[in-house]
Amino acid sequence: MKNDDIKLGTIYFFIHMIIEVISFFIVCQYVNSNIVWLIALLYDFYAFIPQGVFGYFKDRGIKYDFAIIGGLLSLLSLFLLYLNVWSIIVVFAIALGNSLIHVEGAQSTLRNSNGKMSSVAIFVGGGSFGVIIGKLLASYSTSILLMFLINVLMLILIFVSRRFRKDLNNVELKEYNYSNNKINKKKIILLSVVVVTIRAYMGYGIPTSWNKTIVQSILLFSLMGTGKALGGLLIDHVGIRKTSIISTIGALPFLLFGDKIMMVSLIGVMLFSMTMPVTLALIVSELKSKPGVAFGLTTIGLFLGSLPMFVFRINSLLINSLMVLLLTVFSFVILFIICRKEQN
Repeated sequence: MKNDDIKLGTIYFFIHMIIEVISFFIVCQYVNSNIVWLIALLYDFYAFIPQGVFGYFKDRGIKYDFAIIGGLLSLLSLFLLYLNVWSIIVVFAIALGNSLIHVEGAQSTLRNSNGKMSSVAIFVGGGSFGVIIGKLLASYSTSILLMFLINVLMLILIFVSRRFRKDLNNVELKEYNYSNNKINKKKIILLSVVVVTIRAYMGYGIPTSWNKTIVQSILLFSLMGTGKALGGLLIDHVGIRKTSIISTIGALPFLLFGDKIMMVSLIGVMLFSMTMPVTLALIVSELKSKPGVAFGLTTIGLFLGSLPMFVFRINSLLINSLMVLLLTVFSFVILFIICRKEQN
């Protein structure tokens, strides 16, 4: 079927959203713990860092469906939460489950999209919606029974997704040619991870003093997710270099002057979030036979970008704005150089 790749991406959008709902529902149960910072750090580490390792095994042709294993681990983590098992064990289980589902989703969408970025970008975009929904459900003391039912729905969707998969492991993804072939492979990969790290950091550092209500937080996370999905669609329609310009220089004035104006800020957040499929496309282009490892490298960047949150916060609007300016321009320069120039 012609649109099976988009259907697969859409199904994995909801799978990704649900695993994030469950993950953040669980993590938010410990917000009043005196080791909440450690719980959050361990969750980020085990959700992000192992993805490259799991991706390596998928690239080598391992036949296990990691999404099913991840869904079962998620179910186990809810059961452990219900039994009031030690928080570190619960968080470890859900983080690994989350990691496994990410890898399967990335592999399946990348291998089924014939070099297009829309499917994988739609899949990734579901995460931001799940994060805020999970936080809200936790804040309203949602029943664990409901979370079990949501987890079962996710497992059903995982089985449904198989209908739209025709991917074969160990097949080189020759259609992915988004990077500048005049630049060294290792430099492109390294610089792409740097941009991912910047995006992750700016997710916490963008000035948003307007964000004070639940509705505003929902809008913020929703626009983040929408931006990631739109980035993939834009790459497929106008090319990667133009998308990189729009998502960096195009986002800059909205990021700088949106601190107190919600709609201005949200446009900037959405545009800058478009860099996600750009960096993934670049790394996959250099690792055509290893898309699982490629996706794992982006999640290492996400983890590195989240680390400053555990160490310090910049409260000065001036310094924050200067950081946004410098990091955005830096990202633009990197992406403009390492992206393949579109053919007219």
